[in-house]
Amino acid sequence: MTNIQKVAELANVSVATVSRVINNSGKVTEKTRKRVEEAIAELNYVPNMLARNFRTSKSKTILVILTNISNLFYMEIVHGISEYANGKGYDILLSETNGELEKQIDCLQKVKNRLADGAVFLESTIKDEVLFALEREYPVIQCCTYNDAISLPYVIADNRRGGYIAGTELVRAGRKKLAFIGTNDKSRYNKERRTGFLEAAEKAGIMPEDIYVTNAELSFAGGSSMAESLIERQIDGCFFVSDMQAIGAINRLNELGASLPGDISVIGYDNLEICDFTVPSLTSIGQPARRMGHETASMLIKKIEGEDTSDMRNIVFEPELVRRDSV
Repeated sequence: MTNIQKVAELANVSVATVSRVINNSGKVTEKTRKRVEEAIAELNYVPNMLARNFRTSKSKTILVILTNISNLFYMEIVHGISEYANGKGYDILLSETNGELEKQIDCLQKVKNRLADGAVFLESTIKDEVLFALEREYPVIQCCTYNDAISLPYVIADNRRGGYIAGTELVRAGRKKLAFIGTNDKSRYNKERRTGFLEAAEKAGIMPEDIYVTNAELSFAGGSSMAESLIERQIDGCFFVSDMQAIGAINRLNELGASLPGDISVIGYDNLEICDFTVPSLTSIGQPARRMGHETASMLIKKIEGEDTSDMRNIVFEPELVRRDSV
């Protein structure tokens, strides 16, 4: 079995020198480094990263915790986190919880076991006890959500403003019979987008009690399941809290013979690339997913590496209306 001692023997250097080359730490001449790297390649040596983590207390890994990996917008943020982290020498580890406490506790254990140096929560339904337990001892950043009970840095887009923009756009298009299709009521972004939407409608004289407000699964199927109800209620303007829902609804409305945007206008949220390829193309509220990922990773790595974060500020991005053909 190949080990670090055999690499050292072949390269005719000490084990400590091999370790410095592997960890890219300490002074090693270019000639010696090349000899060690050739020995590693010849012996096909793979360092035992887990053992190394326990010795150095650093895994160079960021744990990204999210509810569901099928959320396309979250995966765009993950790409942003990965891009920035990789540039700083960090890998990322994804953990899907489905909002379950047992899986969230398992994520906590990963950090405690030094499989990750810190965590990003893309988890909108994270239990307070898990968040508190991590935040007390380890570097943690929240993205797309935040918790009022603790002073924990976060990166978000202004969800209330996004909902308001959506409501204003439907009113501008002359829509009177409005609907808001949300998701889990425990989700902060769901509540904030709904609040903004209702505010915009009320400003135009459409009272909250006259608006069809309900929830659906955050998926293409969830949106599709709402189509019949929208037609039955003669809704002429609908705002979905995600593009995935909106796209599912558009596809089903087309199947049912509805005219879009003649009979009903539809607005989604997140401005996914697929919005350009629906029929009609989907008007959406955009968020800068990649930039949000970059900023999140930057903040977390600063905390991991012990930089002064006393002046670290929360980052709130402004959402934008991306007009296409569904309104």
